[in-house]
Amino acid sequence: MKKAFVTGAAGFIGFHLCSRLLNEEIDVIGIDMAESPDRIDFIARHAGFQYVASDINDVDLKPYMHGCDVIFHLACSVKPTAQWANIEDEVQRHVSVLKKLLSYAGENRKIIYVSSYDVYGKRSGDVVEKSPKNPESLFGLIKLTEENMIQQLAEKHSFPFIIMRLPTVYGPGQPEHNTYHQVISSTHSTERKEKITKDSVTEDLLFVDDAAEALFLAGKSASVNEIYNISSGNPDHWQEGLKELKAEKISFTEKRKMRIKGEKAENELGFRAKTKIKEGIQKQIFDFMSRKSDSKK
Repeated sequence: MKKAFVTGAAGFIGFHLCSRLLNEEIDVIGIDMAESPDRIDFIARHAGFQYVASDINDVDLKPYMHGCDVIFHLACSVKPTAQWANIEDEVQRHVSVLKKLLSYAGENRKIIYVSSYDVYGKRSGDVVEKSPKNPESLFGLIKLTEENMIQQLAEKHSFPFIIMRLPTVYGPGQPEHNTYHQVISSTHSTERKEKITKDSVTEDLLFVDDAAEALFLAGKSASVNEIYNISSGNPDHWQEGLKELKAEKISFTEKRKMRIKGEKAENELGFRAKTKIKEGIQKQIFDFMSRKSDSKK
């Protein structure tokens, strides 16, 4: 992997992935609709980074794809907690973006697609990559639709792909809709939130640097046409995070005990989560307090 194209580059995971790639001296073309986010301003100092502030459907991607051997597709405009609304429009909008990206995939250009545990819905027992899928959210439906499209077109046009199914991701810059951000914001600011909402996935949890590492490993791996569950290895991780945040009084119990198995990624990609929950929570709190302090200046 010498040069990567990253969609959703200004997003939570996208920014950390771009940083990880640049640290490995991999050139990065990042695209996002955000015009001048702080995250991009930070990594734009790197000579190997180029930012395209545009909607993917509104720009000719061909000049930017020159020399890229991996496409990381993270962009998704629907939140995991989004309600069922405008289903056909939302699915069609995401599918059109994916089709455009896949037109640039080829024998020497692999696509890494970032999916989610949401494709499984809620079930009981152990879940592996081949387990039945039953999304119960609009986000999960979109992710599964795009997964299926990648596999179908890859079979037809013979391009390499890897699908990465992630759990809830936390850490510095976590989106406001996530449970941990809500708890931290409520605890460390004057804006008290009356009701803390639950993440769509509580079966596992992954620190954002570990998520970026998993994607990096997929990008440089010789593996192709594979699907991987990315796991912390601890099915109680999400609940342990609430305890670390001293928010254990918040009751979010799942009716069904689902255990996502991530051994395939460990065996084939060499991925193993490294960040301990206490360390990760402290980093997220520190980042939140730093941003809060900067906003007052």
